[in-house]
Amino acid sequence: MKESYHKILVAMDGSTASTNAFNEALNVAERNGAKLFIITVVDYKFSIGDPAFINDALKFHLNNAEIELEQLTANSALNQLDYETKIDSGNPKRKIIDYALEIQADLIILGATGRGAVEQALVGSTAEYVINHAHCNVMVVKS
Repeated sequence: MKESYHKILVAMDGSTASTNAFNEALNVAERNGAKLFIITVVDYKFSIGDPAFINDALKFHLNNAEIELEQLTANSALNQLDYETKIDSGNPKRKIIDYALEIQADLIILGATGRGAVEQALVGSTAEYVINHAHCNVMVVKS
């Protein structure tokens, strides 16, 4: 384990597990004097049908993600830290890995399971992917 962390990435999806991961990330960032990067990725893999409908649905989910992230950050001690937020769309597990590389994160924190029942049944497929593909340490927070 590293002696200290300087760039911490936390992945949010609106689930209880990701909220717990966010709270843990706040604590770790504060203890280390680290910059916190918060990413939310809207997964559109289940979007099928008329392209106009898909585009509207994606805009809707991106807007909801922004609102959830604003509420979470407003109700936390985040203002005491140096932080950045990013909202993206695509495959969450790949976007998390790509963003961690982009910012040169030295720690990724995420929840053990995702938002949906399917993800929970798969025992956190996003967490498993990130653990196996990350270039840095990964902390998985149980709910």
